[in-house]
Amino acid sequence: MFDNPTLDKFAKWSGFMGVFSIVVGILQAITIIGIPSAVIMIIMGVKLLGAKSAAKALTVAPEADVPTQFNKMVNDLRVYFQVNGVLIIIGLIVGVLAVIAMIVALIASGGNLDFNYQFN
Repeated sequence: MFDNPTLDKFAKWSGFMGVFSIVVGILQAITIIGIPSAVIMIIMGVKLLGAKSAAKALTVAPEADVPTQFNKMVNDLRVYFQVNGVLIIIGLIVGVLAVIAMIVALIASGGNLDFNYQFN
């Protein structure tokens, strides 16, 4: 029913990216500031590893088990992409707010940006 070589490649790469995300999350957790993003990275890595295990199970699953494994794989990928999408939306909002803040700062300074300020 499924193309086993494609599922094997998917499992390999999702496993690599899952482990990489978890390792990066652990490294980020070392800093106090990085803990919120570390939790997100670890969750995303765990979801990719779940998708990997479901893909591996699909390659050897009996016909009756296929819908369960397929739904697990797709659900793990859905959560991964949903978290990524929310992060992208947050990043875009922060970026737009930063541009607005820069424009307001430029207007407040009267358009005179002095980069040659001398500290005494």
